[in-house]
This record gives sequence, C-alpha cells and structure tokens, in this order.
Amino acid sequence: MKKQKREKLNCTVSTDIIEESADYMVAKVTLKFEDFTKTDLVTLEREGNEWKVS
Repeated sequence: MKKQKREKLNCTVSTDIIEESADYMVAKVTLKFEDFTKTDLVTLEREGNEWKVS
C-alpha cells in the first residue's frame, strides 16, 4: 500500500468492518474495476487519535 500512496485507481471502493475493538479493527476492502474485483483484508491499529494500517 505504501507504493500506491496518493495513486488514483479507476474503480469503486467499498469497505466492511469485520472485527473492531477500541484499539484495532479488521476491514474488508473491495476494489471493483471494469473487468475484475480485488478484495483485501486490512488491519488497522489506533495510534493516539489516528488509525494506521499495520
């Protein structure tokens, strides 16, 4: 993901929270392109008042 920072993709993005607590969450991210769909699981951790991808 760091390599794709600020890169714009021609797709529709949807997210679903799979699991959540006060300090972390797991989200399912679906990128729907014209010819295919890509799904990833992303883990986020709370650092202070911000969420960071771990």
